[in-house]
Order: sequence, then C-alpha cells, then structure tokens
Amino acid sequence: MGSVYLNFRRSAARVAVVLAMAAVAATGACLGFAAAQDLAPNEGAKSAKSADPVVARVDGTEIRQSDVEAAIEQLPSQYTQIPRDTLVRAMTEKLIDGTLAANKARAAGMDKGEAFRVARSRAELQLLEQIYIQRLVQRQVTDRAVRRRYDRDSKSMTRGRQVRARHILVKTREEAINAIVMLNRGKDFAALAAEISIGPSKSQGGDLGFFKREQMVPAFSKAAFALKKGEISKAPVQTRFGWHVIKVEDTKSAAPPAFAEVQQEIRQKMSDEVIEKEMQELRKGAKIERLLPTSPPK
Repeated sequence: MGSVYLNFRRSAARVAVVLAMAAVAATGACLGFAAAQDLAPNEGAKSAKSADPVVARVDGTEIRQSDVEAAIEQLPSQYTQIPRDTLVRAMTEKLIDGTLAANKARAAGMDKGEAFRVARSRAELQLLEQIYIQRLVQRQVTDRAVRRRYDRDSKSMTRGRQVRARHILVKTREEAINAIVMLNRGKDFAALAAEISIGPSKSQGGDLGFFKREQMVPAFSKAAFALKKGEISKAPVQTRFGWHVIKVEDTKSAAPPAFAEVQQEIRQKMSDEVIEKEMQELRKGAKIERLLPTSPPK
C-alpha cells in the first residue's frame, strides 16, 4: 500500500504541476480557494473558518480543508477511482510541497519579479472570468430550469424507431425461398420458425422482440426497417449467420430517455447557450480593437 500511495503522490504531483502552469502559474491553490469563497454566500469569516478546518501548517502558513478539496477537483477523472482517503492524504502532501516551494520562492524575492507579475495578472484574468461565468450559469441553469427544458424537449429526444420482428434462419437461400413459399400459402410464421429455424430464437417462434436499427447487423436491419407491420420479406436476406426470412410484428418510436439519463447533457447544453448569449451581449457593448498583423497575400 505504501508504494501505491507514493506512486500516486508522484503522479498527482505531476498533474498538479501541469495544471498550475496552465491555469494559475505561481499563484497556487489559494487563488482557487479564493474563487470558491467568492462564489459561496458570505456567512462571516468566523463561521467560514470553523466549517473549513486547518489540515496542515507549513512554517505558519495554513492549509485548509477547502484547499485540499479544490486540488482534488482539479485532478483528471481517472483519479476518481482512488479511495477518497488516499486522495486527501496525497493532495495534502502535494500542497505541503507546494507551500514549501512557494515560501522559498518568496524568500528569494521571486514574487517581486516581472515573470511573477505577468503570471499573476494572467491567473487573475482567468479566475475573474471563471467566477463571472460560474455565477452566470448558477443563476440561470438551475435544477428547475433543467427540468423544465427536459419536460419541453423530451418528446424530441427519442432514440429512433424500434421494430419487433420474427425471423426464420436457415443455411441456404433455397431453404429460405421454400420458407417464403410456405408462408405465402398460409403457414403460420411462428410455427414454421419453430420447425425449421436454426437460430436460438426458434423456441420463441423466431421472436426477437423490439430492437433498434443499430442493434442488428446492417443487412438485417435494412430489410426489417423497410417492412410495415405484418409484412414478410419477399426475398431472403443474407448475413454472416445465414439466410433470413423476416416478419415485422410491430413498430414503435423509442421512449424518451429518463431525466436522470440526460440531465447532465441538458445542463451542459443550457450552460453553453447562456455563456454564448452573454458573450454576444458583452461584445455588443464593448469597443474591441484587433491589432493582429494582416496575413500576407498568397
């Protein structure tokens, strides 16, 4: 277990370094925590601290539970498979390492340099954008709004038509043609399937139940979905399994997906719509100058 924990710490450290370089550079997890605090209702510093205990101190610098939680949230999705306790301990150690490095950098005056100023300015811009967008989405994309969108659009979310069919599967085309002849003379399809079909559904009279187009091999689906209710294929249909005679017993539109299946998809779509609309409005009221060099003619 110790080696697994150590390997995870090293891996998490690499991930955290990449995320830090890409998003907040030298500003560290504290800015992320500040953003989270800004997004939450202000209930007073004293109550906030009591609900956010200190989990470590590094030369007097406090690391709080929320710092650890914010670091964990930034990890790639594959880390969700790791036990929560292991994640907490590993990211606490990573934050301790980061705090040690940051304290050393401050002692060396690195926070006074131009590189730090530029990095902090960029990180501040990103965090302000994040806070603004998150507040905007939280106000408009509520649970109630998502449910209303589902109720409005659920009927159009159907996953396509379904067919209930029977089939008779035989080895040769000649056998399939003979089956069609017997059916045209009045032979009951289910009874004939039970007699001559070599498929596993013969015990059910060839009944395959309802299925979607993509659930069957293309040649079979093409033939089945071209038939109307009650119709039998006029010619044998060949697949890698053999030769089929198909009868469509019923058709229906697929039921809309359950709310739980699509709520995240709806929420993401609504969020994208809200953000896109807001950006368009902001652009209308802003003076924007683009100073990129003109591309030379080809």
